[in-house]
Amino acid sequence: MPPSTSDAPPEPPQAGAPVPPPPLGALAIDGAPLRNAYDVARYFGVAHGTMVWVLYTAPENQRYRTFEIPKRSGGMRRIDAPTGLVRQMQKKLAPILAGAYEAHPSAHGFIKERGVLSNAKGHAGQRLVLNIDLEDFFPSINFGRIRGLFMAAPFLCGPGAATVLAQICTLRNGLPQGAPTSPALSNFIAASLDRRLTRLAKDHNLRYSRYADDITFSTNQGVFPPAVAMKVQTEGASLGVRPGEALDRAIAAAGFAINLRKVRLQSRSVRQNVTGLTVNVAANVERSRIRKVRAMLHAWEKFGLDAAGSEHFLKHRGAKPKKGRGPVTPGAAFRNVVYGQLAYIKMVRGPADPVFLKLCGRVLDLDPNPSKFIKQMVFGAENFEVFISHASEDKELIARPIYEACERLGLKTFLDEPHIGWGENFTKKINTALGSARTVLAIVSSNSVAKDWPVLEINTALAMEVNGQKRVVPLIVGKPDLAKFPLLKGKNHVVWASDPDKVALRLLDAARPPPKPRAARPASRTAVPATGAYQPVPAGPNALPPLFAPYPPRAPKPKRSFLEWIFGRRG
Repeated sequence: MPPSTSDAPPEPPQAGAPVPPPPLGALAIDGAPLRNAYDVARYFGVAHGTMVWVLYTAPENQRYRTFEIPKRSGGMRRIDAPTGLVRQMQKKLAPILAGAYEAHPSAHGFIKERGVLSNAKGHAGQRLVLNIDLEDFFPSINFGRIRGLFMAAPFLCGPGAATVLAQICTLRNGLPQGAPTSPALSNFIAASLDRRLTRLAKDHNLRYSRYADDITFSTNQGVFPPAVAMKVQTEGASLGVRPGEALDRAIAAAGFAINLRKVRLQSRSVRQNVTGLTVNVAANVERSRIRKVRAMLHAWEKFGLDAAGSEHFLKHRGAKPKKGRGPVTPGAAFRNVVYGQLAYIKMVRGPADPVFLKLCGRVLDLDPNPSKFIKQMVFGAENFEVFISHASEDKELIARPIYEACERLGLKTFLDEPHIGWGENFTKKINTALGSARTVLAIVSSNSVAKDWPVLEINTALAMEVNGQKRVVPLIVGKPDLAKFPLLKGKNHVVWASDPDKVALRLLDAARPPPKPRAARPASRTAVPATGAYQPVPAGPNALPPLFAPYPPRAPKPKRSFLEWIFGRRG
């Protein structure tokens, strides 16, 4: 129902009355907490009537868009994404809610600088790991709990305002999955659950953490405390796991329920899994994920990007590009999935992990336009501006002095010896650096002309320059035979005069060209007070002709008498 009597327009404060400080949650107007629906409408900058109609009268399909996505464990998950005004209001509320939440040490979901990795690390190397899922986590956080939250600290809203704010954030008497406000609100409501379960874990010498609705306990004890979990005999003569009485009571007291189908007690003899990560020894991605990425890269290489993408979405999601069931461009979507998987592996295993780098190297071989993320991961954190192509005989006297001069100028420059470590793939490193650098210094000498590798490297860079992907600065040393470099003919070059600083300055201009000055306006017109006409004003000695020719001032029209207005002017 719409807000009622308590939502009358607010009365102006009395003169001299003390203004209370704004609440910590920043849901305030003029330093005072929101009191009623009019305050809420003013806070969001919308008309009160429009807000009430959208929240209480408009049909659900005008406020939310509903669709399904596949779950990691199988099945489909319903997503209710807000639209229109509801989405605008939720997006404004979301950062306020996240900033007001004081994160519990055991909570890891939807919190900055925490996630599945921090949640799993605390349980690595433990003898026993217990996983519990909560039943209908978001839908169980109902309208009344959200309204009470807004009335309590730190928000301190009035009953009328809290009612409207709860209506903004809930759908079908629960938090909708897909709303930007739901994650922070769920953490607020689950704060009492975290406190109760932390005390329970401390009493029984356990470790506890929570990621959204995933609850994990672990211990190095030989037997799990029966007050928390116990093994029971099932109908199939196999041992199952049942939550203990103390755990069940603590979760129920916090207003939640355990999903009995998802209670798992894992020992070291099996794969211990916490929020998708293996924790038997250390937090790590599952081997199946690595195998999956390898299979995707193999399909990309064997069948091509588009065919691999179509097959992937058809197999794993049953989706076709027709009728909106699948991505319109399956190849591009498949590429994004691969990059997302690699980013996840990097987050867990680290940027220096050899398995991760090897997968990135395969992407470099397959993707003609790899992302900056992949280039930097394979090569390192640096993004090179200049690549020095040279023969090995020219390194000491030419390439190295130029490299050092570029470094003094602050240019990120690639030279093979300082940047290729022992045991690394020389060819892959060279190709990666050449592909990432925007400017190439091609040292053309009698030594480089006589060797296949420098010739291939320089011609590759010149071909990329023709396509607009590179800028090549040739450095001619002596009088080499340029027959092997047909694209060098007629190209501006630098002659080596044993002056590395001069070459470095030329590379600086090429890598970081100065901003082009704005072209002068061809002509402008200004009013001449004497005549009122517009005359062109020259913009300089090389000014272009004006776009419009000047026009003479209009002569004033003679006034007509009343009879002339009726019968016309006499000839």
